Amino acid sequence: MKVRWGIIGACGIAKRRTIPEVLRFAEKSEIVALMDVDLQALKATAQEFGIPRAHSTVSELLKEDIDAVYIASPVAFHYSQTKEAFAAGKHVLCEKPLALRVEEGEELLELAEKHNLKFGVAFMMRYNVYHQKIREFVTEGKIGQPVFARAQLTCFYPEIPGAWRQKKATGGGGALTDMGCHCIDLLEWFFGEIAEVFGFLDTITHKYEVEDTSTVLLKFKNQAHGFVDNFFNLPDATARNILEIYGTKGAIFAQHTIGQDPGGEVWYCFSEAPQGYDALQRRTPTSWQKLELTPKALYAQEVDAMSEWILGGPKPHIAAEIGLRNMRVLSAIYRSAEERKAVAV
Repeated sequence: MKVRWGIIGACGIAKRRTIPEVLRFAEKSEIVALMDVDLQALKATAQEFGIPRAHSTVSELLKEDIDAVYIASPVAFHYSQTKEAFAAGKHVLCEKPLALRVEEGEELLELAEKHNLKFGVAFMMRYNVYHQKIREFVTEGKIGQPVFARAQLTCFYPEIPGAWRQKKATGGGGALTDMGCHCIDLLEWFFGEIAEVFGFLDTITHKYEVEDTSTVLLKFKNQAHGFVDNFFNLPDATARNILEIYGTKGAIFAQHTIGQDPGGEVWYCFSEAPQGYDALQRRTPTSWQKLELTPKALYAQEVDAMSEWILGGPKPHIAAEIGLRNMRVLSAIYRSAEERKAVAV
C-alpha cells in the first residue's frame, strides 16, 4: 500500500528534487496530483513526469483522491495552505520554515493534533547517511564530551526579479532562514538543544532586503559551543559546506554533506586512551580515517518516512515539532542581531 500525495508548489524544489526522487526511489509513496500558480511551468512539469492531474489552486488539488500534501510554496503561504489541507483532512509535509511567525507554527501543530493528522517538516538533511552516522558516533560517545560544532551552508544568490526568497514578506529572511535553519537543525540533532545565541546578520553585497551574510554563535544546554555561517554572496565553487564536530575524545570533519545532494566526504579521528599533555603539540595525520557509505536519495526518504507514519508506522524524526523548535531558535537569532546581545532560546 502506498500513500497518495499531492504537491503544492510543484515547480520549484519539488520539480528539481522531490518529484523525481519520489518517482524513482520511493517505496511507500506515489504522487498523483500537482498544483502551482505558474500554469505554463505546471503544464511542463506535469508532462515531464507523467502526472496528468494538475491544478492552479490549492482547493482544486485538495478535491483529488489524495492522502497527504507536500507543501513547497513560498514561506508566506505555508500557514494558510497547511490550514486548508488540515481542514480537508490531509496529512502535511511542509518545507521549512513552517510559517513566517512562531505563533503561526504553534497554531498549526495544535490543529494537526486536533484533527489527528500527521504533520512533518522537510529537514531532508537528517536523511543523509553520513549525518545519521555522525549522530550515532556522538550518541555512542565516540567523540567523548561534546565541545564544539560548526555547520556551513552557502551559495551565490544575486538579485533575481520576482525571487520570493529575497523579500521578507514572502520568505521571512535571507541566508539564515533559507540555509541556516538546516545547519541549526543538524547541530541540535547531534548535540541537543541550544540554550543561547548571538547573531550577526547583514546585507553587504546584494541590494535586496534580506540578509546575504549571517554568522551565529551558539551555546548548547550541555555547555558545548557552536558556530553556523551562511552566505548568499560567496561563489559556489569556493563553498565546501563544512561540518565539524569536536569532543574530548575525538573529532569528525565533513564537507559537502550539508546540501541537497545525498553524498559528501567524512573523516573521523577517535582516541580511546586518556590523553596526557604533549608540550610539543604533535599532530598525526594518519590517525584520521575516511568514512565510506552508500548515499541514499534524501527527498524520497523523507517522503517515505512520512508515508510510513501515515500508514501506522513509527513517528519520524522530521515531525513538525522539530520545525517549530527551529523557528524559535531562528527568532532568537534575529532578535539577537537586532539588539546586539546574546539571547536565550
